[in-house]
Amino acid sequence: MNNRVLTLLFATGLLTGPGIAKADNLILNPGFEASPVNPVSWKITGPVESMQPTTTVDNNIFFSGRSGLKMESSNPNCHGRAVQTFGITGDQTYLVTARFRTENISSVHKNVLIRVKWFRGKEQLGYNYIYTIEGESDGWFHASDRIKAVKGSTTAELSLEFRWSTGTVWWDDISFEACAEELPRKIKVGTFYFRPPGPTVEKNIALMSEMIDKAGKEGCTIICLPEGWPTCNTGLGMQKTESNTLEGSASAMMSEKAKEYGMYIVSGLYSWKGDTLKNVAVLYGRTGKIEGIYEKVQLPDSETEAGAVPGNTFPVFTTDFGRIGILICWDSAFPEISRILAINGAEILFCPVWGDVRGPESWKLTARARAFDNGVYFVTNIFDGHSVIVNPAGDILQESGIQGTLITSEIDLNFNPPWNWIGNAGLGIWKGVWRKDRRADLFGILGE
Repeated sequence: MNNRVLTLLFATGLLTGPGIAKADNLILNPGFEASPVNPVSWKITGPVESMQPTTTVDNNIFFSGRSGLKMESSNPNCHGRAVQTFGITGDQTYLVTARFRTENISSVHKNVLIRVKWFRGKEQLGYNYIYTIEGESDGWFHASDRIKAVKGSTTAELSLEFRWSTGTVWWDDISFEACAEELPRKIKVGTFYFRPPGPTVEKNIALMSEMIDKAGKEGCTIICLPEGWPTCNTGLGMQKTESNTLEGSASAMMSEKAKEYGMYIVSGLYSWKGDTLKNVAVLYGRTGKIEGIYEKVQLPDSETEAGAVPGNTFPVFTTDFGRIGILICWDSAFPEISRILAINGAEILFCPVWGDVRGPESWKLTARARAFDNGVYFVTNIFDGHSVIVNPAGDILQESGIQGTLITSEIDLNFNPPWNWIGNAGLGIWKGVWRKDRRADLFGILGE
């Protein structure tokens, strides 16, 4: 049976079986089984013909069925791709999946690429990377993402690429299927601009309790409180007092309020345990229990001279609405911390802050940059400056520098802003672009 006949049978749905396209899979010959020799329906190409890896059907190594596609090169600068173009519906959401296996390549992150380009006629309107990759058995990886076709597009080009390394990559079980659109995941976040006036811890706790009541009555899902607030304006600072512990009166109040309103609370606290002092941020769950503790990593001199010890980890906490990361004040001046939390899956970063002597504009710029750089929401609570809620596009949704102010915003955790990116034609999705384009092989795996 020749390749032309095989392609016709695929297109009419007359050829079925393991590794063969299902009726709802837009990919022809998804398991590379239409021919024991040639990758029927796939165009094998690359930027420079002489630099392309040798690409063949492999009947010995495959994930399922009888065969897979093998790309092999002894050239460290190789670049080749298997491409298929097909009709799609603009603004439709698709589930794209692929399996691949590697051997003796320098970096999965750098050398293996799955890309979708969206076209209207010959005009490229946008692109997506498939960047969610998980390891499976026997050295195989599973890549899968839901992506939305750019409005107005009529065709898609799926490209499986091996580039910039010696070694071998195998491909199998490629799928491109229409699926349900991701529904919005909306929550209400809140933060304050509030400096507790003192002169006692008891007064600060009472006033902060009232601020939390405001947020609870507004129906907030989660709120952010400031750094080290119980001893603010009391003269106690980071001294060893009952309020500067996880078991103290301030922590007990926040636990009670979280339970009363069924609301998550993120709050800065100074935490003594024995003779060890740490500057922490605590996550109280809806039942009032402590569900997570972040220990401030970057300590300024004023805190180290008071005896504080830095933390060394960057936890990401799973809630019933999504995943969050926490950093504290001076941490925000170090872009690596926000990047680590985003890489590890945080969708919102909460940042309790004492103050920023550079002024509110500098602080707003920092908050916007951390959100913009990483495609995450960034929520701050600050004494000096402006408390802000920033979206992944770097837009300030709410801000305040007025004492005693509660600010809230309903946000969608599935918001993933598109960008007109200079180096890539058309619209790209930033959350996918920086994750896939980032040279982890050079920068290292942060946070380990």
